[in-house]
Amino acid sequence: MTKKELLTLVIKYTEALTHNAPGEVPVSAECRTTYEGALAPLGSGDIWGLPRRIPYRQTFVDPVTRTACFSGIVTNNIAASAVPDEIKPLVFRPQKWWMYFVRLQADETGKICEIEEIARQETAATMKVTPAMMEPPRILECPIAEEDRSTREEMIRIASLYWDGVQKLVDPNIVPFHPDAFRVEIGTKCADSYDDPNSVRTQYDIPNFYWEVIKRRYPIVDVNTGIVISMVHMLGRRPQEPTGYVTDIFKIENGMIKYVYAFHDWLIDFVDWEGIGPQTTAELDAG
Repeated sequence: MTKKELLTLVIKYTEALTHNAPGEVPVSAECRTTYEGALAPLGSGDIWGLPRRIPYRQTFVDPVTRTACFSGIVTNNIAASAVPDEIKPLVFRPQKWWMYFVRLQADETGKICEIEEIARQETAATMKVTPAMMEPPRILECPIAEEDRSTREEMIRIASLYWDGVQKLVDPNIVPFHPDAFRVEIGTKCADSYDDPNSVRTQYDIPNFYWEVIKRRYPIVDVNTGIVISMVHMLGRRPQEPTGYVTDIFKIENGMIKYVYAFHDWLIDFVDWEGIGPQTTAELDAG
C-alpha cells in the first residue's frame, strides 16, 4: 500500500468514529479488534456512542508493514448549535475527554484486518496538561537530513535498547540518548522539568524506574522522519507499581534518541496482542 492509501483508511476510520458509524469502517471479514487490550467488537468501547470531535490529530503510516497509527484527543465537548435537537439529551451529559490511540493494520486487499484501540480518560492527577490543552508534537513529522538517518533495522534496535534499559537488562549508559533528548508523557514533559529535574538519561539510574517490558512490537518505522513507534506491556516489579499499556514514539537522529512521546494507560492487566520478533536487543543481535 502507498502512504496515501493508508492515510485514506485513517480518515475513513476517524470519520466513522466521530459519527458513531462503525459499520462504515472498511474492515475485512476476519478483522480482529481490541479495546483497552481485550477483544471487543468494533464500536463497543466507550470512545464510541455520542457525536464527537477530534481537536488534536496526528497520523503515522508505514507502507512496509501496511500499518497506520493515529494519536488524538476525542471529546463530546460540542456547541449546542452543532447538535440536532433530537439528540441533545444524549450529547449534553457531563463533558468527557479521551486521550486516544489506535493502530490499524491493512491486509493485501487494502481492508483493515486489525484494530487496536487505547482510550484513556482524563484521570491522571500527576499529568499537568489537560487533554483540552494538548497539541500534537509536530517535531515528530519533520524530516531529518539524509546523512543523519538510520536504517529501519538500526532504529528498531535503538528502541529495543531503550526498553532494555527500562528493564535493567543492559547498562543504561549504552542507551544512545541525544544531548537534546527529552521525554513527554501524554502532553506533560517528564524530564528536566520543574517536578522531575533528572535528564532522560539519568532517570534510568532511579531504582523505581524499573519494569518488565513484554510483548514488544514496532508497527511503524519511518526512516525519513526518524520515527519508530513501539507498543509494549509494562509490568511493575513491586506491588505498588501498576501495569501499563504503553505506546512510545521515538524520534531518532544520528543514531540517538532525541525525543520520546509516551502514551500510556495504567491498570491494564492483560493485552491480547503478542510481541512480534525478538523481544530484547540480545535476541535481536542473535538473529
